[in-house]
Amino acid sequence: MGTDPRFFFPRKGEDRLIYVSKDQLHQVEYLIEQSKQGNHVLFDTETVRRVFANYKNRLQRFTEEEAYTVEHHIERLISQPSLAEKHAYLEALDRETYECVVRTYFNIVENNLYENVEVRH
Repeated sequence: MGTDPRFFFPRKGEDRLIYVSKDQLHQVEYLIEQSKQGNHVLFDTETVRRVFANYKNRLQRFTEEEAYTVEHHIERLISQPSLAEKHAYLEALDRETYECVVRTYFNIVENNLYENVEVRH
């Protein structure tokens, strides 16, 4: 992610970016780095289990269209200045939107992991 005040929100056939301030960038980098290490500070363990258990039981795959329906929620989540305010924002969402935010967030983390993996032969 570097020092550029933005991060990728990949979309099929194009690169979508969400622009964030430098302060927000540090928060985003912190959150993603923590998640890459298995420390999901935005979501408790039970929430992550429930969301992905529900997702696993669905016949349809999580789509990019679903991710883009909550893009503004991801942006608003990032804009919250503290972790407590981020949690309060998430708790105010309806269950379906909240679950889609969780899946989208983990999709961003996963994409970040793939971006940073060295190609090995």
